[in-house]
Amino acid sequence: MHTRITTLFLIVFGATISIGQDLNKTLDSKIENLYESSEIPGFSIAKVNSDSIVFLKSYGYENLDRHLKFSSKQRFNIASVSKTFIGLGIMTLLEEGKLTLDTPVNEVLPFKVVHPYHDSEITIRHLATHTSAILDEDIEKKSWYLDGPLTLSKKEMGKDSFKTFSSWADNTKTSLGDFLKAALSKDGVHYTKKRFAKTVPGDTYVYSNIGAALAAYIIEVKTGISYDRYIEELITNQFGFPVGVWKHTSEQLPTSYFQNKIEIPPYRPILYPAGGMMLSCQELSEYLSHMIKGFQGDSDILQPESFQKMMNLSEGNGVFWELKGTKVGHNGGNYGVICLMGFDKETGIGKILLTNISSYASDDLLKQVIRIWEAL
Repeated sequence: MHTRITTLFLIVFGATISIGQDLNKTLDSKIENLYESSEIPGFSIAKVNSDSIVFLKSYGYENLDRHLKFSSKQRFNIASVSKTFIGLGIMTLLEEGKLTLDTPVNEVLPFKVVHPYHDSEITIRHLATHTSAILDEDIEKKSWYLDGPLTLSKKEMGKDSFKTFSSWADNTKTSLGDFLKAALSKDGVHYTKKRFAKTVPGDTYVYSNIGAALAAYIIEVKTGISYDRYIEELITNQFGFPVGVWKHTSEQLPTSYFQNKIEIPPYRPILYPAGGMMLSCQELSEYLSHMIKGFQGDSDILQPESFQKMMNLSEGNGVFWELKGTKVGHNGGNYGVICLMGFDKETGIGKILLTNISSYASDDLLKQVIRIWEAL
């Protein structure tokens, strides 16, 4: 959800995807060597096509102190890859006739979102393509909260991380609708004109977590069901995944790390639709395989034309799916997580990488992640 991971899309989806026969042992050996020469605690990777998971394996440790192996069946935060499920929800409502891409958000919302510099209406299409002119700005300081007291020192966390987590320690869990109203309506306690770019909605791409969360809230309003429950039911029915995608089903959450291998305190997003889902690499692989099948016109989740629109709405943009040439997918990252997911529309081959560390201290670790991604 941070800028460094957002811009990573331009790197990772420019990589060539290539699959040959009987190369899994060679690939496994290559990935093992890359892992051994890296700073990464643990990760899972996968290659998929529309029919199956071609390669799925985990390397390293989910918890270093307890020597717990990283598992492809272990649920982990998939960060902004969560946004692709907003796209799935939006397309479902379009097919049901409950929305159009050009529906103004103020026809749906129980509060008004008014652009302070232009009379133009903000629409579903604008939210879906990150062209709404709604900016995150300082919202990240307000839109996360900690599960417990902050006990790590500035020395342990680093200056920037300590500053961020200290700001989150002052926040409390708030409902999605209440927070969005507070941030986007003129009488909201978090409102500021700086939340909006001076560009006309529809003109300029600016990645927006709060804009994505607003789209999810519109799904909530139109269905009368909380967004978390709506998505839980959708993927349970369509993919057969166990319940609990918004929180880990065991008492112990997976361990995530700062780049110095200090464990990260548990934190939670108020704007949870934009980056709060928990899926295993295996589940994410099954999901991506089905999305490839849908793009190829062989899915009963959505109509073929809906898949095409969702993954190719306009140049460079799908409905919460990111495009670069023939590559389509999404990536995500925050403290203690990097998640990459994408496929090639021409070959129908997809790949996934999910790891439990972040790279804010330097770019060295990020380069190591990219080398593993490219090895796929």
